[in-house]
Amino acid sequence: MNRHPANISIVIPCFNEADCIMALYAALCQVMQENAVLYELVFIDDGSTDGTLDLLSHLSEYDSHVHWLSFSRNFGHQKALKAGLDHAKGEVIITMDADMQHPAALIPEMLALWSEGYDIVNTVRKNDRKCGWFKNATSGLFYRIMNSLADIPVSEGSADFRLLDAKAVDILRTCHEEYMFLRGMTSWIGFRQTQIIYEAHTRYAGKTKYSFRKMFSFALCGITSFSVRPLRWAIALAAFFALLAIAEIIYVIYVACFDGQTVSGWASLAILISVLGAAILLMLGIMGEYLGKLFMQCKQRPEYIIKDKE
Repeated sequence: MNRHPANISIVIPCFNEADCIMALYAALCQVMQENAVLYELVFIDDGSTDGTLDLLSHLSEYDSHVHWLSFSRNFGHQKALKAGLDHAKGEVIITMDADMQHPAALIPEMLALWSEGYDIVNTVRKNDRKCGWFKNATSGLFYRIMNSLADIPVSEGSADFRLLDAKAVDILRTCHEEYMFLRGMTSWIGFRQTQIIYEAHTRYAGKTKYSFRKMFSFALCGITSFSVRPLRWAIALAAFFALLAIAEIIYVIYVACFDGQTVSGWASLAILISVLGAAILLMLGIMGEYLGKLFMQCKQRPEYIIKDKE
């Protein structure tokens, strides 16, 4: 099965990436022109304050292939990706970051796999020293936890650099989630999928926008969006502490009946109460996370607000 795309959309979320835009634009134009395909570049300005929007506006005046959307404020990377998917017009849509860590040279290989019949071509980042040991370690830990809890598998090192057929994008457009986790969503919708392992480039310029707090929040969003197993921990913890309590009662009765003594052990009792209290607070926090997501989803606010577009 060989397919040839009539046109291709490349969706690129941008947040304060003015130093990277021109280099990325040049790299993408070179790849697309070498492959002689019709294309559009859809940039999403996610509330930038560094002149990113001015550059995009200038590019769109100079090149009709360039289109952009500008958010009224920073709504986040996943919302920016979703906005790009909502507005892309191509038969094939490719999403990638603006910092040039996602190699544009990989696009022809992605298109070749699509032409073979794959509807979604994911990419998986190879562990690399350039990314730092901390990022590699925390990323690996997240995916191991995610896959142990969720019913939908997500490959370790998965990136938001992927190719999507238009019919897959049509399904994603119907998903209106306040806490969007597209790496999980693309796995969840099914279709015929494959993946490419790639080596991430170093960031072209600027600093990463993902602080530890944002990475933790993103990981928590991914886990709670695709699994209710953390809620079931309450049942397991309740059963565990019930067994401990029963064992303690049996021990106290045994000592009182056969040794004629009362059991001393306020320290062990205090430790048990402290551990139980911590477990209760942990489960309350987990339940609060799910309830908070439900509360925000029920508000049915817009996923994002577009201030201007071209």
